Amino acid sequence: MTTYHHTHFPSRHARALTLGLTAALALAATCGYAADVVVLEKQLKVDGTHLIVPVANGTKGMALGIYEGDKLVQSFSVALPGENQASWLAAYPLDHFGLNGKTIRLAPVKGAKQPDVWKPSFDLIKVGAASDALKADDYDQPYRDQFHPSTRRGWNNDPNGMVFHGGKYHLYYQYNPFGIGWGNMHWGHLESTDLLHWEEKPIALFQKTLRDAMYSGGGFLDKQNSAGLGKDTFFVAFTSTGRGECLAYSKDGGLTFEELPENPILKHAGRDPVIFWYAPEQKWVMAVYDESECAETKATPDASGKVNHRNIAFYESKNLRQWARTGAFTDPDRKAVYECPNLFELPIAGKAGESRWILFGAQNRFIIGKFDGKTFTKEYGPQPGQRGNVYAAQSFSDTPDGRRIQIGWVRTQSFLKRYPDQIVSQGFTLPQEFTLKETNEGLRVFLQPVKEAEQLRGEIIATSIDGLKSCEGQLTEAFIEFEDSNKHELIINGIDASFTGRSARIFTDRTFNEIYVDSGLNYSVNPRTAVNVDSTETSVKSGGVKSLQVYRLKTIWKKN
Repeated sequence: MTTYHHTHFPSRHARALTLGLTAALALAATCGYAADVVVLEKQLKVDGTHLIVPVANGTKGMALGIYEGDKLVQSFSVALPGENQASWLAAYPLDHFGLNGKTIRLAPVKGAKQPDVWKPSFDLIKVGAASDALKADDYDQPYRDQFHPSTRRGWNNDPNGMVFHGGKYHLYYQYNPFGIGWGNMHWGHLESTDLLHWEEKPIALFQKTLRDAMYSGGGFLDKQNSAGLGKDTFFVAFTSTGRGECLAYSKDGGLTFEELPENPILKHAGRDPVIFWYAPEQKWVMAVYDESECAETKATPDASGKVNHRNIAFYESKNLRQWARTGAFTDPDRKAVYECPNLFELPIAGKAGESRWILFGAQNRFIIGKFDGKTFTKEYGPQPGQRGNVYAAQSFSDTPDGRRIQIGWVRTQSFLKRYPDQIVSQGFTLPQEFTLKETNEGLRVFLQPVKEAEQLRGEIIATSIDGLKSCEGQLTEAFIEFEDSNKHELIINGIDASFTGRSARIFTDRTFNEIYVDSGLNYSVNPRTAVNVDSTETSVKSGGVKSLQVYRLKTIWKKN
C-alpha cells in the first residue's frame, strides 16, 4: 500500500474518519450555509444489490456506518454534496455482507451530528442497482484515459495481486469506491485476456470497517497444493491494517476470497507482502517491506545520515500457514527499498543459462544481484534513470509464456475546476515487459510495452516535424530519434514529453504519457497538469531530429 506525501495524497496513517463537528460547521459557513446540525439516520430495506450514494469532490467527508441492528457491518468515509454542489453517484455492492432482505440502519459512526446542509444528500442515499449510478458514457469522459486501464468510478492506486489464472490476467488494485481521492481501501478487480482490454469485476476484498483497510500485496497460484486447499489454488497476500499480513484464497476464479484461519500469518512493523515459489528449496518466500531495526540496517547506514530502518525482509514457509524470517536487505539509498517490494529472477539476454535477481521498491529503482532463498546480495544498483509519476508497480505471477510483465500506478492530477463532477482519478501504465541485458556499463534492466500494445495502432498520421499538427487532440504513439544523446524538449498534445537520451517511444493518452527512452533503458511518466487541461500543443523544441513516426491509437473501451 502506497503513501505519497503530497497535499492531495494523505499519509499512510491518515484515517478518513468523521469530520469533527467544529470543522464541519466551519466548512458549512465557508460555503454560505446555515450552521445548524442534525442527526442523520435512516432505515433501508435491502431489496437491491447496491447502496447508491451521492459523492462530492474536493471536500472532507464523514464516516457513515451500515448497521444491522446495533452491529456495525461496514463503515466508510464519504463527502456528501451540499446545496448546488457538483456530485456523482457511487454504487457500493451489498451482497458481500449477507444483508439481502434485511433492514439496515445508515448513520454516522458514533452518532456524530452533522451540518444540516448534508441532509438532502443523505436523504437521497438508497438501496438499488448498479445501473442507478453507472452511465453509458463513463468510459468516454474527457478526463478518462482511453488506452490505459483504470477503475470505472472512484480512485485507484497500487496494482495488487497480479496473477494469470484461468486464461485471464487479473489486475487487482487499491480502490476507493466513495471518492476520487485516497481512502476506504478495498481491492478493485480488472480482468483481461489480451493485456489491453480490461473488464471491471466486483470488489474482491472489502475493508473491515475504516479500522481495518485492505492494503497492498501480491498474488500467486499454489501449484504444489502446499496449503492443502487443492492444486493451483489462487491466493492473494495483503496487509490488513488492523491485524497484519494475511492470506486469502479463491475457489471461483478470483472473484471472491476466503481468508486462511491462521491470519494474520505475520505481525511486524511493515506492509505489502509478495510471495513466490523458490524451486531450489521447494518452499515459499515472502518479501515484505519492513521498518524495524535489524542487523542489516545497522550494518548498512542510511546514506543521508538519518536514522532509517527501511528494509525488505524475507520469510520462508513450506505450507503458507507458518512463516520464519530468514534475513533482510537494505541499501544506503533507503528510498530504493521503500514500500511495495518486488523480487524475481530474470534471464540475461543472449546468455543461455545465466540469470540474476531483480529487487526494488515502489520507486521502480532496480537493484541487480543474487538471491539464495534466504537473503539478497547486491551486485549493482539502484539503477538510475527517469521515473516521473509512476509508483508501486507490481508484476504478474504464473504468466503462460514466462514473460515478466509489470503494471504501475500513474499518479495523475484532478481537473475539478474544469470538471467538478469528475467520476474517476488515477490510472495504470501499459503492461511492460522486463529484459536484462549486458551493456557497456554492465547488466541493466530494460522496460518496454508488451508486444500486444502494437494492436492499439491505427494509421500513421505523421512522419515529419511538419506533420505534428495532426497529433493535436489525438491518442498517439510516437517514435522519435535525434542526432545526439542530449536532453530534448518536446510537448505532445499538451503534455510535456521531454527526455534525456537519443531516442524515445512516447505513448500519449488524455491525462498522462509514457516515455520509453533508448529502447527502455530509461522510462518516465508525465501527467497532464490542471493548468493545461484543454491544451493540445504539440511541438519539438529541440533541433536535430533524425527520424519521426506517429501512429494514431485506438481506445480500449467499448462504446455503449
